Amino acid sequence: MITHPLRTGAAVAVALLALPALAPPASAHAPAPSPTATPAAGTPTVIARADHVFLKGDPWHPSGSMEVAVTNMGTAAARGSFVLRLPAGVGVTSGGDCRADAAAARTWVCGGTELPAGGRRTYRLRLTATAAEPVFGVQVWGSVAGRDAAGVTDRPTDFRINWPDRTTLRLRATATPIVDGKVTLTARVTNTGAFSIGGYALNVVTPDGVRVTAPACSDSGRMAGVGCEIPRPDVLGEDATDTVRVRLSVSGDAPTVRLYLAPTNRYTNEDTSITLRLAADGGATASPSADPSRTATPTTSATGGTELPRTGPAGAAYALAGAALLALGAGLLLLRRRLVGG
Repeated sequence: MITHPLRTGAAVAVALLALPALAPPASAHAPAPSPTATPAAGTPTVIARADHVFLKGDPWHPSGSMEVAVTNMGTAAARGSFVLRLPAGVGVTSGGDCRADAAAARTWVCGGTELPAGGRRTYRLRLTATAAEPVFGVQVWGSVAGRDAAGVTDRPTDFRINWPDRTTLRLRATATPIVDGKVTLTARVTNTGAFSIGGYALNVVTPDGVRVTAPACSDSGRMAGVGCEIPRPDVLGEDATDTVRVRLSVSGDAPTVRLYLAPTNRYTNEDTSITLRLAADGGATASPSADPSRTATPTTSATGGTELPRTGPAGAAYALAGAALLALGAGLLLLRRRLVGG
């Protein structure tokens, strides 16, 4: 009689702790591409394999090289090509002698060189992000499939496409006094992240009466007429500092200008924006300013979805372990009450 509650609590605890091991693991990546068209009849003899692609460079439209190996597995020479399928937000811009497949969206047929039996050829392509807005910390999947001259196509194999990760970049700025309607701003941008970045932009928001005279402003249109976008396309290494001197033409008393780093959704730190109040005596006073374009929403994916936090067995294990301890405690409490009552 006395041991029944203890056995019950222990049994519940063991059963609950065993559940995470029975649960299937969370998916390690995004869903595989949608099923492809049925291959032509026959035994595929031309296969294709592709390496991972890492996009980098221009943060608005990063690009990356891609290598596809096409192999003739047959016993006779044959023309070997490959079918390339890409997700939304990515396009092929050069290499591989690719031409769009009119019968399938976001599909290209590339290559076509004759290969001897057992022969292999590697094609080098360049993929570029085509999303309207910059994307960071996202991975998607494409596929390649070998095809011979008769149209017999092998089963597609997937390859991964990675966008650059989000990082940190710190902005500091000073200004000279206004002299004859002219001011020079000195901005110092330090890469405080863990890897090099392939360029950024320093944006200067100017009120009426203030104009950037140097360096040249970008014509991208991203500033929407409220200031100057100054592109800094060179690679900025880890712990490196980029110094940018901006000359202004100023009219009026004590105007303010705001500087901030773009693209704003790349940075995880707050010190990427600063406001300077210009003056004729003693230069400018600086103060950090909140970036109005920074949001707390998850990173937008290249395909218009959302990159949500992943959950896996580890989180479930903690929750179920807590439930097991509660069940065990309840059994021991019941046992104590019965002992006292007896």
